[in-house]
Amino acid sequence: MAGENPELRKSGYPEIGPLYIKTTEARTDGEARLPGALEIFGKLSLSSQFKVALHLTSGGTGDVLSSYLTRLGLTNQAEKNEYYNFYCAETTVPVATVDTFEESGSRQGVIEKFPLKRVYTPFTMTFYVDNDYRLIRLFEEWMNYINPVYTNNGIFPGSERGQGDAKNTTDFFRLRYPDSYKRIISVVKFERNFIKYSNPYTNTLNETNRAGQLGNVPSITYRMIDAFPTNITGMPVSYEGSTILKTTVEFSYSRYVIERNAGTGPGDFIGETLS
Repeated sequence: MAGENPELRKSGYPEIGPLYIKTTEARTDGEARLPGALEIFGKLSLSSQFKVALHLTSGGTGDVLSSYLTRLGLTNQAEKNEYYNFYCAETTVPVATVDTFEESGSRQGVIEKFPLKRVYTPFTMTFYVDNDYRLIRLFEEWMNYINPVYTNNGIFPGSERGQGDAKNTTDFFRLRYPDSYKRIISVVKFERNFIKYSNPYTNTLNETNRAGQLGNVPSITYRMIDAFPTNITGMPVSYEGSTILKTTVEFSYSRYVIERNAGTGPGDFIGETLS
């Protein structure tokens, strides 16, 4: 058959490779030494070194969602906006799957599968809840903005008190245009040594600059495009022992892109801060 690879008919092809790793290395004096696991496998990534960025105020002067949240007193303080990012206790790195369709019997009874489309599953973020409840209000108001309450006289005005006055049975919901509430949400994964090389152009320790730039250490950033919250999970409260209150928010998005910083030199510096 044309195009057939004869190597595939051989038993043991493709080769699996060695069944062990040589862990001894010759030294300059001719003796052998046994390296540690770190030298063999390299440094492994830690799950606790990450940061999310909601980019709540990055839409420019015409950003109506940002203006709405600012009017409600939720994004009118720059330092508070950064707190929202660090309230994230855990998140899931997004994944994409390939939806397939099945072709059965067209080729001598062989059942084959072919890719149809990429499917981006929703991702979740779990946040600590502050005692001012700003974190809860942030996502509640974001969802209120997506699908606001209308009365017979028009849209119900949002205020710092929330939507508590919209209790009439004749009130109804109407969706806004998607471009006004969708955002880019970022998740950056880095390691503990990112602070050591805070100068992005020289691999030198710079104790005076601890702004948290990505610098010359390896990192990877996921950008979720057109993201918006779709679900806020229930927060159980109980008299039986106090713990830090958390809430989990699920986000939908159109797709994601990956930005890689190889960390091999100044030329790989992305040129942004973790904000």
